[in-house]
Amino acid sequence: MPRPLLILAVAAGLGLILSTGCAGSRSGVRGVASSSLAPDDVAQHPNPNAPYMLPGSTPRLIPRATALEARDAGPCDPDVLSVDEIAGNSNGSLRSVKLAFMNRGATPCRLGGYPRIALLGPDGQSIGSIAMEKVSSAEVIAELSKGQPESPGAASPSVTLLPHAVAAFQVVWTSGATCSAVSRILVTAPGTEQTFAIVQPMKICAGRIQVTELRLDEGDV
Repeated sequence: MPRPLLILAVAAGLGLILSTGCAGSRSGVRGVASSSLAPDDVAQHPNPNAPYMLPGSTPRLIPRATALEARDAGPCDPDVLSVDEIAGNSNGSLRSVKLAFMNRGATPCRLGGYPRIALLGPDGQSIGSIAMEKVSSAEVIAELSKGQPESPGAASPSVTLLPHAVAAFQVVWTSGATCSAVSRILVTAPGTEQTFAIVQPMKICAGRIQVTELRLDEGDV
């Protein structure tokens, strides 16, 4: 083949190879692009490795109890109650601890009256020589403040506890270094037989403790 024709043939072949390679490259780019997600599609195709929440575990609002539910509330099931210490006070040798029942159920319930109290010594044995005296909250406030008791008004026979509401009462005693040692207070809600134990190391004198009626907690002590 004459040299000029050979040069033209080689040039044509190189041009064909280059054009085929470019076309292949463009095809490869289109393949990648077709498997990627457009911005509007990202929400429809989440990252499979990203954390997620199951539909059943999505937080949801719990409706508030209605006035009708509160009016028709029955006695509190002891299984939905818990007892915690929420405050304490002292004046000289006089001591008090404020305990509260909380309704941990989903519906309103009623609770009222005086909780039953028992005391356990450091050895876990019941202390039976200490009497329980029922007093009003106003009397206790007066004792702790050394003032005159205010008129307590008519004590409500029961209180309605909405979900997570609290009914509080106080236990009052006289303390001294040589008096009976107590490690725990056992609390039983009125009208029930379920007992709750509160760790409360203390010394009790005078052979008695005072217990107030249950009231909705108003933060008075």
